[in-house]
Amino acid sequence: MKDYTQVNINLLSDDVKMLERMMNDDAYENRSSWIRRLIRQEWARRYSAPNPLISVADAISAGKSIE
Repeated sequence: MKDYTQVNINLLSDDVKMLERMMNDDAYENRSSWIRRLIRQEWARRYSAPNPLISVADAISAGKSIE
């Protein structure tokens, strides 16, 4: 079982609307998994590859490198 840590953030209502639209577009059912993907994509963009176009698989792989 994975060890999760809870993080709370405050968003403006417009930010929530944008988040939910992107989640729906990407077929995510919950905010946590979508935010994890976003963090992994940014990690991969910054530290793993010079190309700013990162696939989801690359983002997941980059996230595993910090575990």
